[in-house]
Amino acid sequence: MRDEDLEARIRRLEDRAELGELVARYGRLLDDRDVDGLAALYTADAVFDSTDGPMTGRDAVMGYYRRQLDRYGMTYHYPHSHTIEFTGPDDATGVVSAHAELAILPTPFVVALRYLDVYRREDGCWRFVSRRALQLYAAPLAELPDVLAGTLRRRWPGTEPATADIPESLPTWQAYERARA
Repeated sequence: MRDEDLEARIRRLEDRAELGELVARYGRLLDDRDVDGLAALYTADAVFDSTDGPMTGRDAVMGYYRRQLDRYGMTYHYPHSHTIEFTGPDDATGVVSAHAELAILPTPFVVALRYLDVYRREDGCWRFVSRRALQLYAAPLAELPDVLAGTLRRRWPGTEPATADIPESLPTWQAYERARA
């Protein structure tokens, strides 16, 4: 094995670790209400797509976070699994499965998410270029058993219950269900 191969493999392992840290810092900074720290995790041209639709540009994304955080008491975001695919030396995509616990006062709320991420290394640091949050469910904690048994799993306060983003919309889910029928 050549030294440059070994160096490239070590760099890729370091990149994976740094991307894992990026995802972990996101949840902690969000929960700590460190919006300036959160902004540093995003590129200037970042896009965040969630319940309010896509927000484009770091300032717009941070405005979205401020509006959301103003609605909540305590929050706790925690990533579970994280898969990464490198698309270039300074570019990658990732899928993060996660949960969030939110105090939408006075109601404890729980959300299951799948983030579809695009990352770019800028100035030696990995950042989010885009982050799309797909919801498996979002509901008051007390309603969770009923929510999991149904299809209207998005139950944000002040809105009508709605279908979840995933998994029913996934082609693999649909093919599996067709094969069962």
